[in-house]
Parts: sequence; structure tokens; C-alpha cells
Amino acid sequence: METGRCLAVLLLTWSVVTAGASPVDDPGCTLQPVRNDQRVKMLYTTSRVTSGCVGRGPRDTNMEVHILNLKYSIPQMPLIQFSVNVSAAKGGRKVVFVVNSNKYSILNVNTGDHRLAFVTDVHKLTVMGSNKEINKTDLPSSNAEILNWAKTYYGGVSTFVELEDPQKINFQVNREPSTSEECVPESYFDAEPYLEAEFDSDNTKSCLDSTVHPGREAHIMWLQQSPPDSGTQAVDLNINVTCNNGKPAKELTTLLVLKSHERMFWNIDQMPEYVKFMVSGKYSIKKITKEPINGTVLPDSKEGLIKEARDKDFAFIASYTEIPAAKSITLELVRDCGGKKTEVTTAPHSKISELSKVVQGMIQLLHPWKCTENAIEVALSKWLLQQSQLDITEMTLEDPACRATDNMTHFVLKSIIDDCSTNLEGGIHAKNQLVLTLASHPDKIMVPFQCDLPEKLFLHLYQTPDFSSPSTTVVEVNKVTYVQVSFQTADGNSSLRLQDCYLQIPDQAAPQMLIRSGMPKSYSVEILNSPNTKTNRFSFIYKAEEQQRSTLSATLFCQADRENQHGSYNASIKVMLKNLASLSHGLGIGTVLGITFGAFLIGVMLTATLWYIYSHTRPMAKMQPVSANPPASESSSTNHSIGSTQSTPCSTSSMA
Repeated sequence: METGRCLAVLLLTWSVVTAGASPVDDPGCTLQPVRNDQRVKMLYTTSRVTSGCVGRGPRDTNMEVHILNLKYSIPQMPLIQFSVNVSAAKGGRKVVFVVNSNKYSILNVNTGDHRLAFVTDVHKLTVMGSNKEINKTDLPSSNAEILNWAKTYYGGVSTFVELEDPQKINFQVNREPSTSEECVPESYFDAEPYLEAEFDSDNTKSCLDSTVHPGREAHIMWLQQSPPDSGTQAVDLNINVTCNNGKPAKELTTLLVLKSHERMFWNIDQMPEYVKFMVSGKYSIKKITKEPINGTVLPDSKEGLIKEARDKDFAFIASYTEIPAAKSITLELVRDCGGKKTEVTTAPHSKISELSKVVQGMIQLLHPWKCTENAIEVALSKWLLQQSQLDITEMTLEDPACRATDNMTHFVLKSIIDDCSTNLEGGIHAKNQLVLTLASHPDKIMVPFQCDLPEKLFLHLYQTPDFSSPSTTVVEVNKVTYVQVSFQTADGNSSLRLQDCYLQIPDQAAPQMLIRSGMPKSYSVEILNSPNTKTNRFSFIYKAEEQQRSTLSATLFCQADRENQHGSYNASIKVMLKNLASLSHGLGIGTVLGITFGAFLIGVMLTATLWYIYSHTRPMAKMQPVSANPPASESSSTNHSIGSTQSTPCSTSSMA
């Protein structure tokens, strides 16, 4: 704290200490627009718009209609970040944005969970993002015409703003309707209650080269908004100093001249010790000063402010910016650190680098890629490329063999996840890059991208409790089967909750429930510890019915959801119910009786067959009887007796 107080005192007395410094003898300062190689950028946010108004709103009181008329002077295609805060939106209220632009633009929308409707010109603007409804029509260009169009169509307007060259727009919906029935635009309108926009100042200039006084530079900011009728105004100031080679920033004594009206309070972010201040009004430095520090009186002219910096021995005016109004200001500086400064020229290569940034930004906003379950698909609209005057002749992935096809309207490319140099991180994040060839430039443009595989529930079966054995699809009867339910998602905070699991067997009308509402439904089911919040594990023992075949096909179903979120996820897997016991000693009583009766019939038939063969194949000699006395005569009575004897099978053994 003692160091902080000392620093605050040094800052407070800076102008007094250096008042005796000798002015630099120089021929003067002719301000010129900053060049790209000077790497100075001034960003500011404000609610002051070129023109604006508020009105009572449309006829439907459950609707808001907001008009944004965008005017751009930059040569490249604008890429606008548009964020809508819907935290205060009333349930059921419809929000409509009518957005027009004087040149073809891309509006990247972040709406959160609230669905918004956009009405845009069919020829001038593309809206990107999710959770939106888009209607395209022919919109007029002037403020008066577009206001009349909206009033005729909706019966009224909630708000109207005209913005010049905005980069980012933040909008708050659900404002209370104005008491004014008509929305009549006013110049330099304050849209404080509902809008804040970020601008890249195109009015930043500089004079003299840094070689005039190496190691020291000054940045002058003149915040020109009018003072309030009472009280004070506040503005946040940030300075970001980075190195072009990634090394720590080299200390370069820097003077910030902050000019404003006397009621302005400058809330300055914590700065390095080599940054000095000259501030009008009051200021404080975050984490260092608790009480406001009184500033000094600064001249009310551009020439006076430049002379003030030069009198403090800062001949190099690195930037001079007049800012109409601001809530926050950010000064971005890029240093040549760790060695002698090398001169950067605006050669064609620099132009290509600038073009690369534009193309990369546009492709990132278009987001033409998506991940399916096992592939990456890219579809880049040629019409959008033509609107932005980009003549792309070829598109590939990082692997040049993975080349897109041209179907007249799109460049289309599809690749499986394991191919084309795609890197899959965490089993969910697929990373690659588009390589674009332009007709007018020799260098290829690289556009890195990432898409996430779709959320999906997976089932895997194991035969060991450590879940380390290869997964299987076999469920053995009367043995423990281990089940792992895992959720594939890019949301690192997801927590999976297993709800229901059951076996569906074709021969059974009702499924066999294993888990119901997260609880076991049988003593043979056990919920096991899981390795992480995206995985659930349990085990079960399948009991076979007496009549079940040795092998039977079935399906295991599981349902799960995520905590604090709506919707559920389902997964299923085909399994084989294998009854190994039935192959050895598992025969039922019906099967045993059938086998026994069949064996009995076979025995009877075999016996009858053997008797038939035996009775028809014996030698004839053995079938004739042997008389005890030789025949005396051949009387008919004797012959009858013998014949009678032959016809009696039971007497055969006595006549042998």
C-alpha cells in the first residue's frame, strides 16, 4: 500500500516536477492519419449515436420493434457483432429488429435463449447465429423512409438509431414504452437506456517519426462530450501493450494526455510504471488509489495539447484522437520488443496479410462447417463470396488431397473424422483448417476451425468389474454383466443422470426392468461408482427362464438426462443372451419324455424287423419233421397228420 501511495503522489505531481523540462526544438507537428505499420488502435464504446429516437411502439403491446440503420465507409465488408441482453424480457413478448445497411454486411447475432425476429434487406445483409427468425424484404435506405415503412407495417416503432461504422452493438430489450407517440429522430442522440456500441476510431492521427526522440512517445485523447447539467460523468480507460514476437513488452516511456470537461472522472486501469499521465478533471487508478486524484487544466485546442506534450520532452506524438463521446476507451499498442526495431513497409505482402484477416473473420462468422457423428462437412456459399468480392478458386482442408467440389452455388467438402489431418481432442473437439486459394493473390489463406461432435449417449458392456476388458455384446446367463453409460458432449460441466434401463426380449411381452428412475429394480442390479460426471456404471445378473434356448437375441435400452437441463438422451445396443448350461444339463422334462418315447418306438420297430427277417430266411430242411417210424404206406391220413404238424410252429422244437 505504501508503494501505491507513493506512485499516486508521483502521478499527482508529474506536471509540477517536469514543468522545467526544455521544449524540443522541432519544425512543428503536421498530423497525418496513422499507418498500419504504426500499430496504434483506439477503440471506444458509447451510447451516443448519429441519429435516434424512441416511440410508443407498435399496435401490438406484446411486441417491440427496433430499427438499426447502419452506415459504413470502410472499404472491406463489415463484420458486426450484435449481442442482445434479454434477461429482462417479459414472457411471451415478441422482439423484432429491422436492420438495414448501406453496403453488404454480416451481422453475427448472440441472442441467448430468447428467440428474436430479424427483418433485413434482401440484398444488403446476412444474419448469422442461432435462435432467430429471419424475414427478408426490400427496405428503404433513408431514415425517414425506413421509419415510415415500419410505422405502416407495425403501427409504431419502439426505438430507432443510425450508427456509423460500428464494430460491436450491445442492445437491451424490454424497455418501457415512451410517452411520445411518434419517434422523431434527433441528431447526436443519447441511447443510454438500451444501446451501447463499440467503434474503431478512424480519426486517429500522428506526427513525426519515433526516431526524433527514441524511447519516448505521447498519446493524446480529447473526449469532447458536453458536461452534464449536474453531477459528474465517468469513463473507463484501458491501455493494452503487446509484443509482436511474444516476449514481454519493452519499457517505453509513454505519456497519456487525457483531455475532457472538468466534471469527467477518468477510471484508469492499472498501468505499468513507465506510463505517465496528464489529466483534466479527476482520475483514479484501479487497485492503487482509493480517493480521486485532482487533475490539471489542459488547453482547449489541438495545437495547445500537442505543445503541452512537447514541453514535457515528448516530441513523438504517436497518436492524437478526438472522441465525440465514450463510456470506455481502449488504446491498443504493438511494440517491437527484444531487439532493434525493424521497419515495416506497406508492401503487397502486408496487403495480403490484411486481406487474410478480413477473409478469416468473414469465414469464421459464416461458420460453414459442422460435425456429424463421424464426419466434418463444409458448405461455403459462393454467393456470399461474390458479394464480398472474393474470388476463391479452390478450397481444401489441411491435407491438400481433401479438396472441395464446386456445385455452382457452394464449395462442398466432406471428410471422415479420422482423415484429412483432423485432430480430435478429448474425443469431441475436431480441429482442422480451410486452405483457400484466391485468383488475385498468390498466397493461400488459412482459416483454422473447430467443430464439436454431436451430443450422444453410448452403451458398452464388459465382463470384468474393472471395465478394462474389451467391450462385448454377450450377456451370459447367471453371470455378472457390467454396463457403462457415457455421454459425449463438449460441455465440460455436464452431469449425467441415469434414469431407466431395461432388457427387451422378443419372446417376452413386457421388458425386464433393470433400473427405474435411477434406482435398481432387482436384487441382481447394483449401481457402481463412476469415474466422472459424464459416466454412469452399473451391473446386473440375467436369470434365464426354464424354456429359454441356449442363445437368444435381445436389446438393452438406457435413458439418461443432464442435471438442471430439459430433455433426455437414449441409447440401445443389441446383445446375445447366452445360456451355456443348456448345452450340457439343462434339458427340460418335455424334452426328456420326447426322447424316451422316441427311443421306445425305435426299439419296437427294430424288434419286429428282426423277427420278420428271421422267420423268412431259415433253411427248409430244418422246417420238416423227423418221424420215429419209417412210413409203411402213404395213406391220406398220415399225410394229413404230417401236414398238420408242419403248420404248427410251436411244435418245431419237439420235432427237431
